[in-house]
Amino acid sequence: MKTLLKSTLIASFMLTPSLFANMAFDINDEIQKHKLIVDTKNKKVISTKALKLLDKVLSPFEDMTEYALANDISGMKKGYKNILSINESGILKQSVSADTYQKITSKIVQLKKDFNTHNNSNIALVSTELFESIVDDFKYATYIKNQLHIEKLDGMGFELLSRLTAKDIDYNHLYTSIANAKIDWIAIREGIHDKNAQEAFDLLLKGLAHASVKKDKEMIKILASMDLALVDVLEQQFK
Repeated sequence: MKTLLKSTLIASFMLTPSLFANMAFDINDEIQKHKLIVDTKNKKVISTKALKLLDKVLSPFEDMTEYALANDISGMKKGYKNILSINESGILKQSVSADTYQKITSKIVQLKKDFNTHNNSNIALVSTELFESIVDDFKYATYIKNQLHIEKLDGMGFELLSRLTAKDIDYNHLYTSIANAKIDWIAIREGIHDKNAQEAFDLLLKGLAHASVKKDKEMIKILASMDLALVDVLEQQFK
C-alpha cells in the first residue's frame, strides 16, 4: 500500500543435485503444494523463496495497520479476511515457532474484538505487534538477515504511528523503540551504498530520538512517516 506521502519522500531521498528436506516451505505462487524443496547449493534461490514467504505472511498485518491508522472501515474488513486467509492456509504456522504462533492466533482474535468495538487505535497497535512477532521469530531468518533488519525499521515506523493514536502517549516507550531500531540500522548501515540514504536515515533516527524526548507528537508523526518511505529506499540497496 503506497501513499502519496511515501512516493514524495522516496523521490526526495533518491538524488539440484543435493536437496535438503528440512527446508521445505510454502510460498505465494505454490501455496497449494505446501512442499517446496529448496536447493541448498544455491543460497540465492533459498533467499528468494524465503523473501516471498516473508512478504506473504507480513503483508496482511502491514495492510491492516495502515487501514486502521486511516480509519478505513471497509479496508479493515478486507484486511481481517486476508489475515484469516493467511492463517488458514497454514503458512503462517510454519513460518514461526509454536509458541509465537499461539500468541499470534490469540491476538488475531483480539483484532476481531477491537473491530467490533471500533477501537482502531488498538487494531493498529496489535497489527504492528503481530508484524513484529513474525519478523522476530521468522524460521528462515538465516537466509535473509538484512531484510529482517529492514522490516524491523519498517515496524518501528508503524509502531510509532500506532502509539501516537493512544489517548495517553508513552514517550518513554517510543524512545525505547527508536533506540532498538538504531541497533538494526547499525547492522545494515555499511551495506547501504547510497551515502545520501545513509545520512538521511542517520538524521531520521536522531530526529526521532530528539522529538520523543521533547514529546513532540507532530514531529514524531512526520518522521515516522518518513521512516516508512526511506525503508523502501533502503530495501532497494540489497536487491
